[in-house]
Amino acid sequence: MFSAILTAAGSLAAKSVARMPEAIVPPSFDNGASLYLSNLFIMTAATFLGAMMVGKQANRIWNQRIWDHPLHPVTLYRLVVMLLAAGITLRCGAEAMFLWGWSPTDVVTSARVSMAKRWIDPIAVACGMTAFSIVVLGEPGIEHQLRKAPLPVDMWSRWPVLVRALAVIILSFVAALAAVCLR
Repeated sequence: MFSAILTAAGSLAAKSVARMPEAIVPPSFDNGASLYLSNLFIMTAATFLGAMMVGKQANRIWNQRIWDHPLHPVTLYRLVVMLLAAGITLRCGAEAMFLWGWSPTDVVTSARVSMAKRWIDPIAVACGMTAFSIVVLGEPGIEHQLRKAPLPVDMWSRWPVLVRALAVIILSFVAALAAVCLR
C-alpha cells in the first residue's frame, strides 16, 4: 500500500491529473466553487466531529471497563457508536484529505491523496459493517434491557455540550471558505 502511495509520480492517477485543464477545483465539481466549498466544509467538520466521538466513546469504554463487561448492553452501544463514528471519520477524512490536497500544479500530491483515499474507503466501510453486525447480534439483549424500566431522557440539559461541536463546525467553515476564496 505505502509503496504505491510513494510511487505516485508515475502513476495513472498523476498522469490523469496532469492531463486535466488547470482549475481551482477538481473536475467533478464542474468549476462550481460553492459546491467545492460546501463539500470541503462538511467533510472537514465531519472528520473532526467523528474523531471527537471516537475518542469520547473509546474513553468511556476504557474508564468503565471494570463495571461494564464486554457484552454489557452499554458497552455494545458505545462500541457501535464508536465504530460508526470511526467509519464517518475515515470516510469523510479521506474525502477531506483529497479536497484539501487537490492541486493540478502538484500532480504527485493529488495522486497520492487520491490513492490513499482508495485505501482508506474500504476500512471506513468495514467499520460501519462491523457496527451493523454488532447491532444485529446484540439487539435482543439491548432491547430487553431498555424495556426493563422507564428510561427518562432529558436531552435539553445536554445542549451546552454541543458548544464544542459548534465551534468545530464554525472553524471548519472558516477554513474551507478561506481555502476556496484564496485559491
